Amino acid sequence: MPSPPRSYTSFPSQADLFYFCTTSSTDEEDLNIHYAPPSKSSLRVGVVVLGQDQVQLLDLAALDLLAMLGRNRIQRIAASTNAMEQAMDEIDIRYVSVTGEGSYPVTSGSRMPVTNSFANAPLFDILIIPGSFSSTELPVSATSFLTAQCCNPNLIAVMSIASGITHLVQTGILHKVRAAAPRCLLPALQQQYPETSWQQTSWARHDKTWSSSTAASSLDMMSTWMREYFWDRIEAVECALGAAGIASLDDYIHCDY
Repeated sequence: MPSPPRSYTSFPSQADLFYFCTTSSTDEEDLNIHYAPPSKSSLRVGVVVLGQDQVQLLDLAALDLLAMLGRNRIQRIAASTNAMEQAMDEIDIRYVSVTGEGSYPVTSGSRMPVTNSFANAPLFDILIIPGSFSSTELPVSATSFLTAQCCNPNLIAVMSIASGITHLVQTGILHKVRAAAPRCLLPALQQQYPETSWQQTSWARHDKTWSSSTAASSLDMMSTWMREYFWDRIEAVECALGAAGIASLDDYIHCDY
């Protein structure tokens, strides 16, 4: 099994850096080095549907990429024995709306069934907020639901896809948080929510919060998260990403400029 990666979600203070450089001990406990815990064998993923406006089908591609780690999906591709053994036992995906009834419209003539309401949805391991073609103010029920889910100490990650950030920012949890957004929305978001550290990048992460500027860049964001979180299932991860046409880390050409 590979060694667990060291967490790099926050930078050490100047005092910590001075201590690291001057301490006579290199013991991991003395240096206060923390390693990522083993990944969970099953995940509960919540996809939040806000309003009746269409969700872009491409925004759900990152979700499908994650779902490829499930045992029932990975066994359909040319997976090695190790990759099969490392596959997820279950990836339980729920589609949540205020009512929990019916289905919601997706572009390209598709519809997606709703499985839970804000009232009866469980606490999720992963929360995904796809974009929509609406920037209307969220109702109190939606804000309360998102806030409760994001404040769950066991939440692993919340991911907004493209314009989904316009919903997440209304909860107030992006205060002093780095976040990415579609380029066309950045000026208005910077003016309306100046307390958020808006990044002009394809995607951004801040602790548990991940956000992409486009649906396409969310695939890179999701693959980065998968490689980091599933450090102990890396063969399954690379098998799933390879089947989706996403290059392995060894395939990247590194430049010196």
